[in-house]
Parts: sequence; C-alpha cells; structure tokens
Amino acid sequence: MRPLNLPLSDRGKPNPEARPKDGRRRASARRAPPPAWREPALRYGLPLVAAGLLLGLGFWSWQSGLGHAVAARTRAALTRASIAAGLTVQDVEVQGRTVTPARLLLAALGIRRGDPILFFDAEAARERLEHIGWVKTASVQRLLPGTILIRVVERQPFARWQIDGRMMVIDRDGVVLTAGDPERYGALKLVVGQGAADHAGPLFDMLTLEPGLARHVAAAVRVRDRRWDIDMDNGITVRLPEFGAAAAWRELAVLERQDHVLGKALVAIDMRLADRVVFQLTPAAAAAREKAPGRNKST
Repeated sequence: MRPLNLPLSDRGKPNPEARPKDGRRRASARRAPPPAWREPALRYGLPLVAAGLLLGLGFWSWQSGLGHAVAARTRAALTRASIAAGLTVQDVEVQGRTVTPARLLLAALGIRRGDPILFFDAEAARERLEHIGWVKTASVQRLLPGTILIRVVERQPFARWQIDGRMMVIDRDGVVLTAGDPERYGALKLVVGQGAADHAGPLFDMLTLEPGLARHVAAAVRVRDRRWDIDMDNGITVRLPEFGAAAAWRELAVLERQDHVLGKALVAIDMRLADRVVFQLTPAAAAAREKAPGRNKST
C-alpha cells in the first residue's frame, strides 16, 4: 500500500479516501473544542475589565461628591444606631501610669462620656499619647460596650538639664519630661548647655566606668556641643577632649589613685592635650608657689 502524503496543514487529520481493508471507515478521534471561559482573553480579561469599571465608577462618584454624601449619611445613620444600642464611651481605664498627669492623657484621647465608641480612632489616640513627654509607648483598645483601655510605658527620669536659665527633667534619650518638677528630682545628675540632653546617656555610661571618680561628679557642662567639662564636687573642673574622652577619663583615674590629684589645690585639670596633663592651681596656691624660696621669677 502506498504511504499517505498529506499537506502540512492537514497533517494529523483523517483522510476520507482512506478505508480499512474491510471497507469500513475509521472512527473519528477529533477532540471537543475547549470551553470559552478557558480562553486566556476571557479568563483574565473580563475580571480586569470589571474591576476597572468598578474603580472608575467609584472614582467618579468620589470626585463628583456623591461618595462623600453617601459616606456622610451612612456614618450618621450608624452613629445613631450605635448610640441607640448603648455603644458609647462610659469609662477610661489606664494601666502603667505613675507620674504622667491624668489630664494630659484625657486631653490626648480627645473623647467625652457618651461619644460613640465604634467611631473612636484608637490608632490616632495612640499617636497623640506618645507625644506626651512622659509616655514612651502606648496602646489603646476599645472594650465594648463602653470602655477605652490605655496601657502606657513611662519614661524614667535620668538627669536634670539646665539651659538658658531653665531647668528640666530628661530621660536617658534626652526627651524632656513635660510637667516634671526638677526640684522633686534634685538627686539626679545635672547636665548643662546646648546638646547636653542628647549626649547625657553616653556620657554617664563612660563616667561610671571609673566609679571612684564618677561618685564625685557634680555636673557635666557641654562646651560648644563638642566636648565636656566635668565639675567635681570639690570645685575642680576636668576638661575632657573632644576625641578620646574615655581614655582621658581613665588616665585621670590612674592619677587619682597614684597621686590623689583631686585633693590638691587645683581649679582645673586639663586633659585636652594628647601628650600632657595641665594642672591649674587655685589663686592662693599659685601665689604661694610664686613666693616659694628658690623660685625662678623669670619663668
């Protein structure tokens, strides 16, 4: 029998002229066409078109003012329904408050008894609470039917900050604690000057590495927001360098253990030079030194 030579476009299709030897036609094995919804254009295109139409309709409604009006009427209806159902603010519970004034918390919440609790914006209230100086973090929850629960973590007083004649209480991060009475925290460390609040935490971490010196620190003065002068409790000022302050503080501790320099008649100990320490005598000690026998007056 001769081979069947079909055109490429017909390859795979049955040849009506080809019959089996017994004279019967071969059964057709043609597949049914796929359903229309499986076509990519229909399967993905129609939902996208529908979504686009809905978005366009919503945008047009909003731009035309229709959306605003519908939303306002819906909100008003829901507000009346929630009030009628008793879903109104009746109580505020606060957890974690020790020193934060209650009036500041209530002012930040911005609610009154009888307000609809369903429309109270807890997230916005949380953000306002965290703007209170004493509040480090806060969480706000609505407890239906009528309670607002506030949990706060308060900042801890760390030091007193004196600037431009004012005295304030700050936490370790330099945040001013509003309504903090400096007189109440008179035992706290004192930092003075522009930028002192922001750098107080790292400074006192460094000072406490030498506890023998640290317990004699009366105040720390920030100089041009670049370096520190440390006022000791006996009136001596230790001038630390801008760079290498920790090494200078350790060197001073060695001098104190060996020579008890803080017990001498000094006004200041200047540690700013890398190769020497300069001791400034009190006026009385300087005068006595000038009058000492054998003193070279030309120097």
